[in-house]
Amino acid sequence: MLKLFPLYMPQFQEERMIHMYLPDDYPNTTKRYPVLYMFDGHNLFDDSMATYGRSWRIGQYLQSNHIDCIVVGQECSHQGKKRLDEYGPYPFHSEFAEESFSGHGLDTMHFFVDTLKPYIDANYRTKKERKYTWIAGSSCGGLMAYYAGIKFSRTYSKAVCVSPYFHPTMAYLYQDTKNTRMNKNTAFYLSWGSKETGSHGFVKETIDCLSLANVLIQNHISIHFNVKEDGRHCEEDWEKEVPEIFDFLWTGL
Repeated sequence: MLKLFPLYMPQFQEERMIHMYLPDDYPNTTKRYPVLYMFDGHNLFDDSMATYGRSWRIGQYLQSNHIDCIVVGQECSHQGKKRLDEYGPYPFHSEFAEESFSGHGLDTMHFFVDTLKPYIDANYRTKKERKYTWIAGSSCGGLMAYYAGIKFSRTYSKAVCVSPYFHPTMAYLYQDTKNTRMNKNTAFYLSWGSKETGSHGFVKETIDCLSLANVLIQNHISIHFNVKEDGRHCEEDWEKEVPEIFDFLWTGL
């Protein structure tokens, strides 16, 4: 069951559409559910709403496999290149966009932590505990999921970072990974593909992901790697990862 509703973002003084998946039995039970929060909500469930005409089709997977999980996706801004500013936790220059951005990702995360999660917990039957609260995203959303994992580990126990756009902010990321005291029970899922091109190139992503992973490992943080042969930077390929992502999320429950 899919729901769409607007929610006000005080950090940006505007409403954003929230895309939400509820298990089919939700109206007929009293069960409480884990929650996966995600970026780019419009690309998660419905092909007709997806930026490039193809979604992750997460709802279909959860429904067909009878997985009891709520998924909450925040739709990004579609005004020009504002998405990169909101999904960038630090100032950076994007070769891909040929533009520099000041980086308002911290404001975005305060919306997720201080507005979105409290709203969902107050209005839906969730398992509110950190153990059952996760965050995920791809590309810039993957960068934000990683940032959430290191800076907001008090809220999220697992961070799924799919094809993360790390390279332009690596200096900041490395220092924050090294210097931030994280909850030791935090786990990261890092994936990238061999056919990601341009500024998302395979060699850059491999170096970046392994550099950050080395610091996480030194701090005894758990990591699940998924290096995808022939993996591309697109929703069609990210959909193929959905089963492995949910296997990762369900581990230890």
